[in-house]
Amino acid sequence: MSSPSITQIRPTPLHTAAPPSAIRLIHVLLEAMSGRRALHQVRPLLSPRPFTRLAAYADTGLFKRMRIGPVRSQMPSERAVEATVSLLFAARPVSCAIRLDLQHDRWVCTDLTVLHPAAMRAAA
Repeated sequence: MSSPSITQIRPTPLHTAAPPSAIRLIHVLLEAMSGRRALHQVRPLLSPRPFTRLAAYADTGLFKRMRIGPVRSQMPSERAVEATVSLLFAARPVSCAIRLDLQHDRWVCTDLTVLHPAAMRAAA
């Protein structure tokens, strides 16, 4: 009688919490999205694609009335932070995903996406 092969399952490594400087940058980006911070102030903190998205989000004016929910973050590596933020717009939650990468010893936003902005337009 042969025994079935056993596959060892490795536990997922624990993700460490994002550093305070990365969390501050996330809040700064959300301030710019809502129009409470000038885009030229945050331009050096974003790669080109996320800056274009941020400017487009800010230009719509839809984010002026948003409330910022909890920020959930993790560090999949020592040089990356991934975060999700719940944005409350007219009592409707909208998710925002942000990725920061450590470049030349400072955090830079390399991805910024708001999921389901159509739900926001419907609530406006």
